[in-house]
Amino acid sequence: MTYQPQANNPYGFRADENAHTAESGMPKNEIGFNDQTIRQAFVRKVFTLVTIMLGVVTVMSAIPHFYRDGEKYPLREYLKKSMGLYILSLVVFLVVYFALICCENVRRSHPTNLICTGILTLSIGFVTMVMTSFYTVDSVVLAFAVTTLSCGGIVIFSMTTKRDITSMLGFAVIIGMVLVLFGLFATIWTMIFHTRTLYLIYAGFGTLVFMLYLAIDIQMIMGGRKFEIEPEEHIFAAIMLFMDIVQIFWFILSLFGDRS
Repeated sequence: MTYQPQANNPYGFRADENAHTAESGMPKNEIGFNDQTIRQAFVRKVFTLVTIMLGVVTVMSAIPHFYRDGEKYPLREYLKKSMGLYILSLVVFLVVYFALICCENVRRSHPTNLICTGILTLSIGFVTMVMTSFYTVDSVVLAFAVTTLSCGGIVIFSMTTKRDITSMLGFAVIIGMVLVLFGLFATIWTMIFHTRTLYLIYAGFGTLVFMLYLAIDIQMIMGGRKFEIEPEEHIFAAIMLFMDIVQIFWFILSLFGDRS
């Protein structure tokens, strides 16, 4: 069975139609996403791209904490007052993000897809840079360390477990909608009553939800599960992984961070 890209699938993943290839008597070495060479090349490309994106965001987030004038951090103080640039970066991110996620011709067109991915990375980098400027250096380093260890553990678990976590995709979508509604409620509650207790609960819940998303996305990238990502969709896969990890970092920073 020759692999045929699904042009009518704008979201880059599909049910594994070849899961029972052996049972149906088809050769295991036929060309498709189950082919080991194609899968390895796809996974390598995705993880390389994600590493570069996370590296850019990490460097950008560290700059405000290392640029100092005596005992002061002028860039950090400037960023705290730059809400206009923060909102602009969020808007740019959302526009580019939805263009890449929803438009197959954008994320599969070279070099448009790489340019858009670069813009998305820089916009998220600036958003994260502003967020980290409100916290102490120790808090940012702690959040980075916890995120690295937890995400590393999830990646290893997802790659080695025999459990098909992608079967929980429907549940993950529902719980994601609950998270959005809970987040709106927690934000309004915090603004009215000036207490962060409910927001901290939301941050903890959000951390767990995106850890689940990360596990699902890893298995969809690796393939051979109920749902898998098409091999042409390295941009789509990289953005999913990138956003999972960034969101986990944001939530962990909110949970454990001390404001500067």
